[in-house]
Amino acid sequence: MKDSQSKTQDCKVVHVDGDKLTTACSDGTERSYTVAKDAKVTCNGQTSQIADLKAGARIRVTPCKDDENLARVVESRKELKAMAGTI
Repeated sequence: MKDSQSKTQDCKVVHVDGDKLTTACSDGTERSYTVAKDAKVTCNGQTSQIADLKAGARIRVTPCKDDENLARVVESRKELKAMAGTI
């Protein structure tokens, strides 16, 4: 995993299956990611695992710069609910 900056996505969890994460964006589209083995996953600032994310949770996903389908950071925070708008 490279430490490059890339565009983050504010969305909500649709489904988690192993290292696969499906999200819903505010425009109604779904997006699927593979979560990198060394991805940083946090829930309310605490280190977590992708399996801890539940459907409907508001998240911010940062994909790898070289592969936008590979998530390198997944953050779930209560504050994202307010920022995410109508997702």
